[in-house]
Amino acid sequence: MSMSVEQFLSLSDAEQLQTIKDLNDIGQEDIIIDVLTGVGIDNLSAPLLGELGRAYNNNDKPEEAIKVFKAIDKKYRDAVWHYRYAYSYGSIVSSNREAYTSENMQQMLALVDSGVQLATKEGRNDIREYCLEVKDMCRLEIDFEKCEVDYPDLCLNYSKYIAEKKKKREGVPRQRTITVEEILATDDMWTINEPAYWTINIYGSYDDYLESAKGFTVEQRYLNAICWYFAEVNNGGHHQFFYNSTGIVWEDALVGLRLFKMDILADNLQSVIDYFGGSVPFDRAERWTILQDWENEAKLFDFLDVKDDVVYEYDGKFEDVFVHEHPELFVFDGTYTVSE
Repeated sequence: MSMSVEQFLSLSDAEQLQTIKDLNDIGQEDIIIDVLTGVGIDNLSAPLLGELGRAYNNNDKPEEAIKVFKAIDKKYRDAVWHYRYAYSYGSIVSSNREAYTSENMQQMLALVDSGVQLATKEGRNDIREYCLEVKDMCRLEIDFEKCEVDYPDLCLNYSKYIAEKKKKREGVPRQRTITVEEILATDDMWTINEPAYWTINIYGSYDDYLESAKGFTVEQRYLNAICWYFAEVNNGGHHQFFYNSTGIVWEDALVGLRLFKMDILADNLQSVIDYFGGSVPFDRAERWTILQDWENEAKLFDFLDVKDDVVYEYDGKFEDVFVHEHPELFVFDGTYTVSE
């Protein structure tokens, strides 16, 4: 998809804004940046500036986003503005692993604090949660004892937010029986994987991960890893897969792809692992450090783009073949917990 500045300017104001919002929603940040900077920042309305800043954030250019958000007149600085602006600073803090006392961290916390207050007044619970997610993104660098003194209301809201997240994770029990007959009758591997998806813990240590998978066959564990791999790479590429908690399943995904005879995908993932030295830490913080070191190499993203395309082009069938050939390995009869 492409759009010229001339095409954009031929639209009405309402059409311009909706078009840019739609492009942001489908991840076309480069088009947005090219068009809106072509129009000129001084010629953009406050809503369009907000969408441009959002595009810069989503395109991993928080410094550019900050410049845009600063250009928005104070009377338009609502809860959404505070969230997006805070996200810019949060991205910088998280990428650089900056200390609590850093200027960027303090800017982020102040913006989140104000954003939560405004979102509460505006009745925007979704924006309120987004603001708190920015704080959560920088959790490893935050001195919570100091933060409670500096931002007491914010920390109280954050504690409630964490408690609610924990409650949602605890969820509600679901009884399920998956038979050989059901497995043979479906091509929906996500349905077959559902008990493992909700049960296997990818958010703690690797020991936690293995312990939570004990109630499943190793083949079910591999299927779950492959499902996570597809979901993350198709959403944000291999970089997102390793950056997020899902990176903990990389080895099971690789072994599973090989076992399921998905050799092209297995070779593709193996080449990514080899690029990072032949192994990737299961610990998320250690993966962040590696990714940050490699992100300074311009060729990294060119390399990953090629590897991402291999997954994007996969039309899905080999995992179905293996599961249908060995249905007895994927049966389930028990209870698992589904988040609310």
